[in-house]
Amino acid sequence: MKQQLLTKVLTATAIAFSSAIVAFSPSYGQPSPRQTGFWCRTSTGTPVTVYQNRQGAIEPWIEWTSEYFSGSGYDPVTRCQLVSQRLETYRRNRELKYITAGRMNGQNVICTADRVNGICQNLIYTLRPGQDPIDSVYNLLAWRQGQVGMPSGEESSLIPYIDVRNKLGENTEAKAQLPPFSPPEGEL
Repeated sequence: MKQQLLTKVLTATAIAFSSAIVAFSPSYGQPSPRQTGFWCRTSTGTPVTVYQNRQGAIEPWIEWTSEYFSGSGYDPVTRCQLVSQRLETYRRNRELKYITAGRMNGQNVICTADRVNGICQNLIYTLRPGQDPIDSVYNLLAWRQGQVGMPSGEESSLIPYIDVRNKLGENTEAKAQLPPFSPPEGEL
């Protein structure tokens, strides 16, 4: 009899405790349609940096297939996670206006700029040695597939400046930070 009572008390305590944990855990389920942000989608096999727009549509931005940096601890999944976090931080801080190519620490990089002809401000990712930075800018954004060779709309000399402000659909001039974004459950 005491054994059954003890079992019932322990079961009730476990249920109450797990309910409390669930009630106070942050939600990482599918974001609401009005929530926007970058995250690393891994559920499709190939890691992809994606952006969820205001309508709830998920747009692929960068597909991560190169294993070049894996020996340094930056396999495609790790790079996808890091770059997605960077893009989300830049978006929230209203620093994601133009994507271009430049040099940082003696290496060719893909970076952000605040205007056409602007300097390379924020690192998005480093290119492997010998990789053409101009071609990389034109080809990096998955949503631009099929547009290779088409002007970015904002070019200066030979260096393209891809204006992503309209793609994000946000006022990048405002100073206030945007709320944080939670990726869907099971994604990075």
